Amino acid sequence: MKVSNKNYDYYNVPKICNLTELITLRYKSNPNDIAFSYTKNNEVIKKTFRNVYNDVNNLKQYFHKLYKNKHIALVGNNSYEWIITFLAIILSGNVVVVLDKDLDSDGIKNLLKISDTLVLYYSDSYLPFIKDIKIKSFKLEDTLEYIEIGKKYNEIIETDENRCAAIFFTSGTTGPNKGVMLSEKNIASNIYGASSLFELSGSTVSLLPFHHAFGFITAILKPFYYGKETYINNSLKNILKDFQCVKPETIFVVPAFIETFYKQIWRNARKNKNERKLKNAIKLSNCLLKIGIDKRRTLFKSIQDSFGGNIRYIICGGAYLNPMYVKWFRSIGIEILNGYGITECSPVVSVNRNHYYKDGSIGQKCREFDVKIIDGEICVKADSVMLGYYNEKKETESVLINGYFHTGDLGYFDEDGFIFITGRKKNIIILSNGENISPEVIEEELLKDKGVNEVVVAEKNNMLVAYIYPNEEYMNDLDYFNNLIYKYNINKPKNHQISLVELRDTEFIKNSNRKILRNKIEEE
Repeated sequence: MKVSNKNYDYYNVPKICNLTELITLRYKSNPNDIAFSYTKNNEVIKKTFRNVYNDVNNLKQYFHKLYKNKHIALVGNNSYEWIITFLAIILSGNVVVVLDKDLDSDGIKNLLKISDTLVLYYSDSYLPFIKDIKIKSFKLEDTLEYIEIGKKYNEIIETDENRCAAIFFTSGTTGPNKGVMLSEKNIASNIYGASSLFELSGSTVSLLPFHHAFGFITAILKPFYYGKETYINNSLKNILKDFQCVKPETIFVVPAFIETFYKQIWRNARKNKNERKLKNAIKLSNCLLKIGIDKRRTLFKSIQDSFGGNIRYIICGGAYLNPMYVKWFRSIGIEILNGYGITECSPVVSVNRNHYYKDGSIGQKCREFDVKIIDGEICVKADSVMLGYYNEKKETESVLINGYFHTGDLGYFDEDGFIFITGRKKNIIILSNGENISPEVIEEELLKDKGVNEVVVAEKNNMLVAYIYPNEEYMNDLDYFNNLIYKYNINKPKNHQISLVELRDTEFIKNSNRKILRNKIEEE
């Protein structure tokens, strides 16, 4: 595994302890710089750090006047209004409850009940759901009116940075959604700890849903902390157009985006009859890099221009990413820095660095984090670790043990302090002979095959079964996949061999971060 260079110190960034310090930091340092931009009615709107500071402070007065220590839910499309509402609810002394924008009305009702929420702020497009839910509700589109009302008040509002300030829900990939209670200190310490590892020196485009901690705390609040502009994408159909608008240096994504970008680049090459030319350019680029010559900006200018022309880094997290993509994008001049996080840690635990990384790893631990491997499990002690699960004492006690949060992910440290994940504890398959099998290890190997689009390995009647969703040209080709499994099994111990392959004609059910919901496979 190639390391770009030797280890180096954490980046020198200002320490913050709460969200008031976050917005004040930028207001005092660079108030007239652009914090957020977005398109509305075909016009690009720009908001400075001064605008954000003033809007949040006025909006918090509005919330403080209406509510005292209430749980206030937030659901809707990514927007500037969503961002300042999130911050204002917290800084008004209330608790923001973040709901998945892709839930149906039953799903919203369930999470509102779990979180004891009686007030909801929503995007206009959710009106049909809201009418069905019958809860005290207000439109995010009217935020400007709320800000104007808030200007009438000027009360001193003090918040405890250690109290529960936000409830994010777990993704539900292995069980029911749980409400993760985060404090301002949790969020602020994660911003500080993760930003000490990765240096952002240019603008970004936000592509991930805000209701995920990675999509909001990492992809929105961390660029804000660095004083860089974030363009708010409001539709994935507009990604390429948005790239041209803001010309990002860095984007934050989950693996599904990487896979889509990769396929689209090759699709365009085939369409323009440049497939062979692209393959040869990649070979040439890699050869030149070995002797210290970097011509990637010239050789792959058209590809980089499709990302806006300034793209340098893609921060990827949320699920497993095949290291093949990391190597391939590096060949064309874009560095994918894989990281690891979990909502309960607010969310980032580790990430590869700008100039120090290892392919296949999830990087190095954040600043002021104590990360240990206990019985093979990645465990974390830090100010970023959640307060607990809302109204779930037993569940909280099962994961917070002796000061460490047990992530449920299996992994190890290498000699240089890089962390590698080997699987998910709950996914471990225990056969009747006591053999423990990590399905992710098998899946990683099968995903290297050109015919495999998605794969999940599971136990059925004490056998290992590979459920495969093929790439289009291999759909229903059972002979091809039986042969693939035969070749896989040849050099594997008997207990690690796959007994059966089952093909799917539809992709696996996923959450909004495109992570496969394994608990749904048995139901299907």
